[in-house]
Amino acid sequence: MVGIDIVDIARIGGALERHGERFLEKVFAPSEIARARERKRPQEYLAGRFAAKEAFMKACGERLTWRDIEVLSEGGRPFIVYRGKRHDGVSISHERSYAVSVVILSD
Repeated sequence: MVGIDIVDIARIGGALERHGERFLEKVFAPSEIARARERKRPQEYLAGRFAAKEAFMKACGERLTWRDIEVLSEGGRPFIVYRGKRHDGVSISHERSYAVSVVILSD
């Protein structure tokens, strides 16, 4: 199964401005929030993670709880942990105003 999503980085920045911690805590795991705070452009980082979560849901074919989908990286390569299972078929890219992600799940 394949899922893809694109996110306007400014949209995530706007959600952060309007809803702050409430938005962060609804959508992102504590580890994702901590890593975003270490970045020069946290909204770009979060937009990529948001796109990956959406792409993962599309690949699964169902709506899932945002915080249950944790987007991590190892050696610069993103992966998703969902319900204790690691999914490596994840790609995230940023281009100016957008973040995009593709997730490929194998059976």
